[in-house]
Amino acid sequence: MRFADILKMCFDSLSRRKGRTILTVLGVFIGCTSIIVMVSIGAGMQESYDQMLKNMGDLSIIEVYRGYNQNTGTQTESKLDEKAVESFHEIAGVKAVMPKASLDNYNISFKAGINDRYSADWGNFAGIDVSALEDMGYELVAGRYPESSDEVVVGQYFAYNFKDTLMPDGRNYVDRYTWDENGNIDTENVPDPFFDPLKTDVKMLLTSWDDSGNETTPYEVELKVVGVLKEDQGKGYETSDGVMMDINALKALIQDLTGKTDTKFEYSSINVKAESLEAVPDVEQAIKDLGYSTYSMQSLRDELNKQTRQIELMLGGLGAISLLVAAIGITNTMIMSISERTKEIGIMKALGCYVRDIRAMFLMEAGFIGFMGGVLGLGLSYSVSAAINKFLGASLSGMTGGSGAISRIPLWLSGSAVVFAVLIGMLAGLFPALRAMKLSPLAAIRNE
Repeated sequence: MRFADILKMCFDSLSRRKGRTILTVLGVFIGCTSIIVMVSIGAGMQESYDQMLKNMGDLSIIEVYRGYNQNTGTQTESKLDEKAVESFHEIAGVKAVMPKASLDNYNISFKAGINDRYSADWGNFAGIDVSALEDMGYELVAGRYPESSDEVVVGQYFAYNFKDTLMPDGRNYVDRYTWDENGNIDTENVPDPFFDPLKTDVKMLLTSWDDSGNETTPYEVELKVVGVLKEDQGKGYETSDGVMMDINALKALIQDLTGKTDTKFEYSSINVKAESLEAVPDVEQAIKDLGYSTYSMQSLRDELNKQTRQIELMLGGLGAISLLVAAIGITNTMIMSISERTKEIGIMKALGCYVRDIRAMFLMEAGFIGFMGGVLGLGLSYSVSAAINKFLGASLSGMTGGSGAISRIPLWLSGSAVVFAVLIGMLAGLFPALRAMKLSPLAAIRNE
Protein backbone atom coordinates (compact mmCIF):
# COMPACT_ATOMS: atom_id res chain seq x y z
CA MET A 1 0.00 0.00 0.00
CA ARG A 2 1.10 3.54 -0.69
CA PHE A 3 1.73 5.90 2.18
CA ALA A 4 -1.11 8.16 0.97
CA ASP A 5 -3.53 5.22 1.10
CA ILE A 6 -2.50 4.36 4.67
CA LEU A 7 -2.87 8.00 5.69
CA LYS A 8 -6.35 8.23 4.14
CA MET A 9 -7.51 5.06 5.89
CA CYS A 10 -6.15 6.44 9.17
CA PHE A 11 -8.14 9.69 8.89
CA ASP A 12 -11.26 7.87 7.69
CA SER A 13 -11.17 5.59 10.72
CA LEU A 14 -10.71 8.46 13.19
CA SER A 15 -13.43 10.57 11.56
CA ARG A 16 -15.96 7.71 11.66
CA ARG A 17 -15.61 7.58 15.45
CA LYS A 18 -15.50 11.32 16.21
CA GLY A 19 -16.80 11.09 19.77
CA ARG A 20 -14.32 8.44 20.85
CA THR A 21 -11.46 10.21 19.05
CA ILE A 22 -12.26 13.57 20.68
CA LEU A 23 -12.40 12.06 24.16
CA THR A 24 -9.09 10.23 23.63
CA VAL A 25 -7.44 13.39 22.29
CA LEU A 26 -8.84 15.24 25.33
CA GLY A 27 -6.99 12.87 27.65
CA VAL A 28 -3.67 13.53 25.88
CA PHE A 29 -4.49 17.25 25.78
CA ILE A 30 -4.91 17.40 29.58
CA GLY A 31 -1.83 15.28 30.24
CA CYS A 32 0.38 17.29 27.89
CA THR A 33 -0.83 20.59 29.36
CA SER A 34 -0.09 19.34 32.88
CA ILE A 35 3.48 18.37 32.02
CA ILE A 36 4.28 21.60 30.13
CA VAL A 37 2.86 23.90 32.81
CA MET A 38 4.55 21.98 35.63
CA VAL A 39 7.96 21.95 33.93
CA SER A 40 7.55 25.60 32.86
CA ILE A 41 7.22 26.60 36.53
CA GLY A 42 10.56 24.91 37.22
CA ALA A 43 12.10 26.71 34.22
CA GLY A 44 10.71 30.01 35.50
CA MET A 45 12.24 29.38 38.92
CA GLN A 46 15.59 28.65 37.26
CA GLU A 47 15.46 31.91 35.28
CA SER A 48 14.55 33.89 38.40
CA TYR A 49 17.40 32.33 40.38
CA ASP A 50 19.88 33.12 37.60
CA GLN A 51 18.68 36.72 37.42
CA MET A 52 18.88 37.06 41.19
CA LEU A 53 22.47 35.78 41.19
CA LYS A 54 23.43 38.09 38.33
CA ASN A 55 22.07 41.01 40.32
CA MET A 56 24.21 39.90 43.24
CA GLY A 57 27.44 39.88 41.23
CA ASP A 58 29.70 38.34 38.61
CA LEU A 59 29.18 34.55 38.51
CA SER A 60 32.67 33.96 37.12
CA ILE A 61 34.51 35.49 40.13
CA ILE A 62 35.91 33.27 42.88
CA GLU A 63 36.73 34.78 46.30
CA VAL A 64 39.81 33.21 47.88
CA TYR A 65 40.65 33.21 51.60
CA ARG A 66 43.27 31.57 53.76
CA GLY A 67 42.75 27.84 54.13
CA TYR A 68 40.94 26.50 57.18
CA ASN A 69 41.63 23.15 58.83
CA GLN A 70 38.28 21.80 60.00
CA ASN A 71 39.91 19.15 62.21
CA THR A 72 42.00 21.59 64.26
CA GLY A 73 39.84 24.69 63.79
CA THR A 74 42.87 26.75 62.73
CA GLN A 75 44.06 28.43 59.55
CA THR A 76 46.50 26.58 57.31
CA GLU A 77 49.91 27.81 56.21
CA SER A 78 48.52 28.97 52.85
CA LYS A 79 49.09 32.73 52.92
CA LEU A 80 47.49 35.33 50.67
CA ASP A 81 50.68 37.01 49.48
CA GLU A 82 52.41 37.77 46.18
CA LYS A 83 53.38 34.12 45.85
CA ALA A 84 49.72 33.16 46.01
CA VAL A 85 48.82 35.75 43.35
CA GLU A 86 51.49 34.33 41.03
CA SER A 87 50.28 30.75 41.59
CA PHE A 88 46.68 31.73 40.76
CA HIS A 89 47.81 33.38 37.51
CA GLU A 90 49.33 30.06 36.44
CA ILE A 91 46.06 28.09 36.80
CA ALA A 92 44.48 27.18 33.47
CA GLY A 93 41.24 29.05 32.83
CA VAL A 94 42.10 32.12 34.93
CA LYS A 95 41.51 35.48 33.21
CA ALA A 96 42.54 37.91 35.96
CA VAL A 97 43.56 38.04 39.64
CA MET A 98 42.65 40.86 41.99
CA PRO A 99 44.36 40.95 45.42
CA LYS A 100 42.57 43.05 48.06
CA ALA A 101 43.82 44.56 51.31
CA SER A 102 42.19 46.68 53.99
CA LEU A 103 43.01 49.08 56.80
CA ASP A 104 41.38 47.16 59.63
CA ASN A 105 43.39 48.86 62.41
CA TYR A 106 42.33 52.38 61.45
CA ASN A 107 39.15 54.41 61.66
CA ILE A 108 38.44 55.91 58.22
CA SER A 109 36.60 59.18 57.55
CA PHE A 110 36.53 61.65 54.66
CA LYS A 111 36.45 65.38 53.95
CA ALA A 112 35.63 67.05 50.63
CA GLY A 113 35.09 70.45 49.07
CA ILE A 114 36.45 73.91 49.82
CA ASN A 115 37.37 74.32 53.51
CA ASP A 116 36.30 70.68 54.06
CA ARG A 117 32.65 71.65 53.75
CA TYR A 118 31.46 68.05 53.25
CA SER A 119 32.31 65.25 55.67
CA ALA A 120 31.69 61.51 55.98
CA ASP A 121 32.28 59.70 59.26
CA TRP A 122 32.79 56.35 57.62
CA GLY A 123 33.41 54.60 54.31
CA ASN A 124 34.55 51.31 52.87
CA PHE A 125 38.14 51.02 51.68
CA ALA A 126 40.15 48.48 49.69
CA GLY A 127 43.64 48.33 48.32
CA ILE A 128 43.56 46.61 44.95
CA ASP A 129 45.55 46.03 41.78
CA VAL A 130 44.09 48.90 39.74
CA SER A 131 45.68 47.57 36.54
CA ALA A 132 43.33 44.56 36.70
CA LEU A 133 40.10 46.52 37.11
CA GLU A 134 39.01 46.24 33.48
CA ASP A 135 39.94 42.54 33.14
CA MET A 136 38.03 41.77 36.34
CA GLY A 137 34.89 43.26 34.85
CA TYR A 138 34.62 46.45 36.92
CA GLU A 139 32.43 48.92 34.99
CA LEU A 140 32.79 52.68 34.97
CA VAL A 141 29.88 55.05 35.57
CA ALA A 142 32.04 58.12 35.01
CA GLY A 143 35.70 59.02 34.53
CA ARG A 144 38.39 56.51 33.63
CA TYR A 145 40.47 53.68 35.05
CA PRO A 146 43.60 54.69 37.03
CA GLU A 147 46.81 54.91 35.01
CA SER A 148 49.22 55.34 37.92
CA SER A 149 49.45 54.22 41.54
CA ASP A 150 48.58 57.68 42.93
CA GLU A 151 45.11 57.66 41.31
CA VAL A 152 42.03 56.13 42.95
CA VAL A 153 38.48 55.18 42.00
CA VAL A 154 35.38 55.40 44.16
CA GLY A 155 32.09 53.52 44.37
CA GLN A 156 28.97 54.64 42.51
CA TYR A 157 27.32 56.09 45.64
CA PHE A 158 30.44 57.27 47.47
CA ALA A 159 29.37 60.95 47.47
CA TYR A 160 26.07 60.10 49.20
CA ASN A 161 28.01 59.30 52.42
CA PHE A 162 28.80 62.99 52.90
CA LYS A 163 26.92 65.58 54.90
CA ASP A 164 26.99 69.32 54.26
CA THR A 165 28.38 70.87 57.44
CA LEU A 166 26.83 74.27 56.56
CA MET A 167 23.29 72.89 56.43
CA PRO A 168 21.02 72.17 59.42
CA ASP A 169 20.23 68.63 60.52
CA GLY A 170 17.61 66.98 58.36
CA ARG A 171 18.72 68.90 55.28
CA ASN A 172 22.43 68.19 55.44
CA TYR A 173 22.43 64.95 53.49
CA VAL A 174 21.01 63.50 50.25
CA ASP A 175 19.04 60.27 50.51
CA ARG A 176 19.71 58.21 47.37
CA TYR A 177 16.84 55.86 48.19
CA THR A 178 13.62 57.09 46.65
CA TRP A 179 10.45 55.09 46.19
CA ASP A 180 8.11 54.75 43.25
CA GLU A 181 4.31 54.59 43.39
CA ASN A 182 4.43 50.80 43.86
CA GLY A 183 6.60 51.04 46.97
CA ASN A 184 9.77 49.78 45.21
CA ILE A 185 13.16 51.51 45.15
CA ASP A 186 13.24 53.94 42.21
CA THR A 187 16.59 53.41 40.47
CA GLU A 188 15.75 55.72 37.56
CA ASN A 189 15.25 58.99 39.47
CA VAL A 190 18.10 59.08 41.98
CA PRO A 191 18.79 62.66 43.21
CA ASP A 192 22.25 64.13 42.63
CA PRO A 193 24.67 64.26 45.60
CA PHE A 194 26.09 67.52 46.94
CA PHE A 195 29.24 67.27 44.82
CA ASP A 196 30.93 65.36 42.01
CA PRO A 197 33.94 63.41 43.39
CA LEU A 198 35.70 63.73 40.01
CA LYS A 199 35.64 67.54 40.25
CA THR A 200 36.06 68.00 44.01
CA ASP A 201 39.07 67.69 46.31
CA VAL A 202 38.66 64.63 48.54
CA LYS A 203 40.71 63.72 51.63
CA MET A 204 40.83 60.46 53.57
CA LEU A 205 41.52 60.72 57.30
CA LEU A 206 43.00 57.78 59.21
CA THR A 207 42.99 57.59 62.99
CA SER A 208 44.07 54.84 65.37
CA TRP A 209 44.56 54.47 69.10
CA ASP A 210 47.73 54.70 71.17
CA ASP A 211 48.73 52.40 74.02
CA SER A 212 46.65 54.49 76.44
CA GLY A 213 43.53 54.06 74.37
CA ASN A 214 43.50 57.65 73.13
CA GLU A 215 42.73 58.48 69.51
CA THR A 216 45.71 59.63 67.52
CA THR A 217 45.92 62.74 65.34
CA PRO A 218 44.22 62.08 61.99
CA TYR A 219 46.57 61.24 59.16
CA GLU A 220 45.38 62.98 56.00
CA VAL A 221 45.69 61.43 52.55
CA GLU A 222 44.87 63.47 49.46
CA LEU A 223 42.85 61.34 47.03
CA LYS A 224 43.10 61.89 43.31
CA VAL A 225 39.76 60.47 42.14
CA VAL A 226 39.75 59.67 38.40
CA GLY A 227 36.86 57.22 38.08
CA VAL A 228 33.51 56.19 39.55
CA LEU A 229 32.76 52.46 39.39
CA LYS A 230 29.35 50.90 38.92
CA GLU A 231 27.98 49.23 42.05
CA ASP A 232 28.62 45.46 42.07
CA GLN A 233 28.49 44.06 45.58
CA GLY A 234 29.63 40.69 44.26
CA LYS A 235 33.02 42.36 43.78
CA GLY A 236 32.94 44.17 47.11
CA TYR A 237 30.94 46.74 49.07
CA GLU A 238 33.55 49.33 48.18
CA THR A 239 32.02 49.48 44.67
CA SER A 240 28.92 50.94 46.31
CA ASP A 241 30.24 53.64 48.62
CA GLY A 242 33.97 53.11 49.14
CA VAL A 243 37.41 54.02 47.88
CA MET A 244 39.77 51.75 45.93
CA MET A 245 43.49 52.56 46.03
CA ASP A 246 46.34 50.87 44.19
CA ILE A 247 47.91 48.15 46.31
CA ASN A 248 51.42 49.63 45.93
CA ALA A 249 50.19 53.03 47.11
CA LEU A 250 48.57 51.29 50.10
CA LYS A 251 51.85 49.56 50.98
CA ALA A 252 53.62 52.92 50.94
CA LEU A 253 50.85 54.44 53.05
CA ILE A 254 51.17 51.69 55.69
CA GLN A 255 54.91 52.21 55.82
CA ASP A 256 54.36 55.95 56.48
CA LEU A 257 51.78 55.16 59.17
CA THR A 258 53.86 52.53 60.98
CA GLY A 259 57.36 53.73 60.17
CA LYS A 260 58.30 50.15 59.33
CA THR A 261 59.79 49.22 55.97
CA ASP A 262 60.27 45.47 56.47
CA THR A 263 56.66 44.56 57.31
CA LYS A 264 55.50 41.40 55.55
CA PHE A 265 52.42 42.24 53.57
CA GLU A 266 49.46 39.87 53.34
CA TYR A 267 46.15 40.41 51.55
CA SER A 268 42.79 40.06 53.26
CA SER A 269 41.37 38.22 50.23
CA ILE A 270 42.04 37.60 46.55
CA ASN A 271 39.43 37.59 43.79
CA VAL A 272 40.06 35.30 40.83
CA LYS A 273 38.07 35.73 37.61
CA ALA A 274 37.64 32.66 35.40
CA GLU A 275 37.58 32.95 31.62
CA SER A 276 34.03 31.56 31.48
CA LEU A 277 31.28 30.13 33.70
CA GLU A 278 32.20 26.65 32.50
CA ALA A 279 35.77 27.11 33.78
CA VAL A 280 34.73 28.18 37.30
CA PRO A 281 34.42 24.67 38.85
CA ASP A 282 37.87 23.57 37.59
CA VAL A 283 39.55 26.82 38.62
CA GLU A 284 37.89 26.74 42.05
CA GLN A 285 38.98 23.14 42.62
CA ALA A 286 42.55 23.96 41.57
CA ILE A 287 42.66 26.79 44.13
CA LYS A 288 41.31 24.48 46.84
CA ASP A 289 43.99 21.94 45.95
CA LEU A 290 46.56 24.62 46.78
CA GLY A 291 45.15 24.75 50.32
CA TYR A 292 42.88 27.79 50.17
CA SER A 293 39.23 28.31 51.03
CA THR A 294 36.97 29.65 48.29
CA TYR A 295 33.51 31.04 47.69
CA SER A 296 31.79 31.72 44.38
CA MET A 297 28.31 32.48 43.10
CA GLN A 298 28.73 29.45 40.84
CA SER A 299 28.72 27.18 43.90
CA LEU A 300 25.45 28.73 45.03
CA ARG A 301 24.11 28.51 41.46
CA ASP A 302 24.95 24.79 41.26
CA GLU A 303 23.08 24.16 44.51
CA LEU A 304 20.06 26.13 43.28
CA ASN A 305 20.19 24.27 39.95
CA LYS A 306 20.16 20.98 41.82
CA GLN A 307 17.11 22.00 43.82
CA THR A 308 15.37 23.31 40.69
CA ARG A 309 15.98 20.06 38.81
CA GLN A 310 14.48 18.12 41.71
CA ILE A 311 11.42 20.38 41.67
CA GLU A 312 11.13 20.04 37.88
CA LEU A 313 11.28 16.25 38.13
CA MET A 314 8.65 16.24 40.87
CA LEU A 315 6.32 18.59 38.98
CA GLY A 316 6.95 16.79 35.68
CA GLY A 317 6.20 13.47 37.38
CA LEU A 318 2.84 14.76 38.57
CA GLY A 319 2.00 15.87 35.05
CA ALA A 320 3.23 12.56 33.61
CA ILE A 321 0.57 10.71 35.63
CA SER A 322 -2.11 12.46 33.57
CA LEU A 323 -0.31 11.52 30.35
CA LEU A 324 -0.02 7.91 31.52
CA VAL A 325 -3.78 7.79 32.01
CA ALA A 326 -4.16 9.25 28.52
CA ALA A 327 -1.88 6.54 27.11
CA ILE A 328 -4.11 3.88 28.65
CA GLY A 329 -7.05 5.60 26.98
CA ILE A 330 -5.29 5.46 23.60
CA THR A 331 -4.57 1.75 24.06
CA ASN A 332 -8.21 1.11 24.95
CA THR A 333 -9.41 3.10 21.92
CA MET A 334 -7.14 1.22 19.53
CA ILE A 335 -8.12 -2.19 20.91
CA MET A 336 -11.79 -1.31 20.48
CA SER A 337 -11.03 -0.11 16.96
CA ILE A 338 -9.42 -3.46 16.11
CA SER A 339 -12.42 -5.34 17.48
CA GLU A 340 -14.76 -3.29 15.31
CA ARG A 341 -12.59 -3.59 12.20
CA THR A 342 -11.64 -7.26 12.41
CA LYS A 343 -13.35 -8.09 9.09
CA GLU A 344 -11.66 -5.10 7.43
CA ILE A 345 -8.26 -6.33 8.61
CA GLY A 346 -9.04 -9.85 7.35
CA ILE A 347 -9.99 -8.53 3.90
CA MET A 348 -6.79 -6.46 3.74
CA LYS A 349 -4.71 -9.56 4.53
CA ALA A 350 -6.65 -11.71 2.06
CA LEU A 351 -5.94 -9.15 -0.68
CA GLY A 352 -2.22 -9.44 0.04
CA CYS A 353 -1.70 -6.32 2.15
CA TYR A 354 1.59 -6.43 4.00
CA VAL A 355 1.34 -6.80 7.78
CA ARG A 356 3.72 -3.87 8.15
CA ASP A 357 1.12 -1.66 6.42
CA ILE A 358 -1.52 -2.77 8.93
CA ARG A 359 0.89 -2.00 11.78
CA ALA A 360 1.73 1.38 10.23
CA MET A 361 -1.97 2.25 9.92
CA PHE A 362 -2.74 1.65 13.59
CA LEU A 363 0.48 3.29 14.79
CA MET A 364 -0.33 6.30 12.62
CA GLU A 365 -3.78 6.59 14.15
CA ALA A 366 -2.37 6.42 17.67
CA GLY A 367 0.43 8.86 16.80
CA PHE A 368 -2.03 11.33 15.31
CA ILE A 369 -4.13 11.24 18.47
CA GLY A 370 -0.97 12.01 20.47
CA PHE A 371 -0.01 14.79 18.03
CA MET A 372 -3.40 16.49 18.22
CA GLY A 373 -3.43 16.28 22.02
CA GLY A 374 0.15 17.62 22.18
CA VAL A 375 -0.48 20.61 19.90
CA LEU A 376 -3.72 21.58 21.65
CA GLY A 377 -2.06 21.09 25.05
CA LEU A 378 0.85 23.32 24.00
CA GLY A 379 -1.55 26.07 22.96
CA LEU A 380 -3.40 25.95 26.28
CA SER A 381 -0.09 25.81 28.17
CA TYR A 382 1.00 29.15 26.71
CA SER A 383 -2.30 30.68 27.82
CA VAL A 384 -2.01 29.24 31.33
CA SER A 385 1.64 30.36 31.54
CA ALA A 386 0.72 33.92 30.50
CA ALA A 387 -2.08 34.01 33.09
CA ILE A 388 0.23 32.80 35.88
CA ASN A 389 2.85 35.42 35.03
CA LYS A 390 0.27 38.19 34.77
CA PHE A 391 -1.43 37.59 38.10
CA LEU A 392 1.48 36.24 40.18
CA GLY A 393 4.60 37.48 38.40
CA ALA A 394 4.77 40.93 40.01
CA SER A 395 5.20 39.50 43.52
CA LEU A 396 8.06 37.24 42.37
CA SER A 397 9.78 40.12 40.59
CA GLY A 398 9.76 42.14 43.79
CA MET A 399 11.24 39.30 45.85
CA THR A 400 14.03 38.18 43.49
CA GLY A 401 14.71 41.18 41.28
CA GLY A 402 14.09 38.95 38.28
CA SER A 403 11.80 39.32 35.29
CA GLY A 404 8.72 38.15 37.20
CA ALA A 405 8.27 35.08 34.99
CA ILE A 406 6.99 32.39 37.34
CA SER A 407 6.25 30.16 34.34
CA ARG A 408 8.52 30.09 31.29
CA ILE A 409 8.10 27.76 28.32
CA PRO A 410 11.42 27.52 26.47
CA LEU A 411 11.55 26.41 22.84
CA TRP A 412 13.03 23.02 23.74
CA LEU A 413 10.07 22.32 26.05
CA SER A 414 7.54 23.20 23.34
CA GLY A 415 9.09 20.85 20.78
CA SER A 416 9.82 18.09 23.26
CA ALA A 417 6.26 18.09 24.61
CA VAL A 418 4.69 17.54 21.18
CA VAL A 419 7.25 14.89 20.20
CA PHE A 420 6.78 13.16 23.55
CA ALA A 421 2.99 13.16 23.11
CA VAL A 422 3.37 11.54 19.66
CA LEU A 423 5.76 8.90 21.02
CA ILE A 424 3.42 8.16 23.93
CA GLY A 425 0.57 7.73 21.45
CA MET A 426 2.58 5.39 19.23
CA LEU A 427 3.83 3.34 22.18
CA ALA A 428 0.26 3.06 23.47
CA GLY A 429 -0.85 1.89 20.03
CA LEU A 430 1.99 -0.60 19.57
CA PHE A 431 0.31 -3.50 21.39
CA PRO A 432 -2.99 -3.12 19.49
CA ALA A 433 -1.06 -2.84 16.21
CA LEU A 434 0.85 -6.06 16.92
CA ARG A 435 -2.43 -7.73 17.84
CA ALA A 436 -3.95 -6.67 14.50
CA MET A 437 -0.93 -8.10 12.63
CA LYS A 438 -1.44 -11.53 14.22
CA LEU A 439 -5.11 -11.90 13.28
CA SER A 440 -5.83 -14.88 11.02
CA PRO A 441 -7.26 -13.62 7.68
CA LEU A 442 -9.85 -16.42 7.46
CA ALA A 443 -11.00 -16.04 11.06
CA ALA A 444 -11.13 -12.29 10.68
CA ILE A 445 -13.33 -12.49 7.54
CA ARG A 446 -15.71 -14.94 9.25
CA ASN A 447 -16.02 -12.70 12.31
CA GLU A 448 -19.43 -11.07 12.67
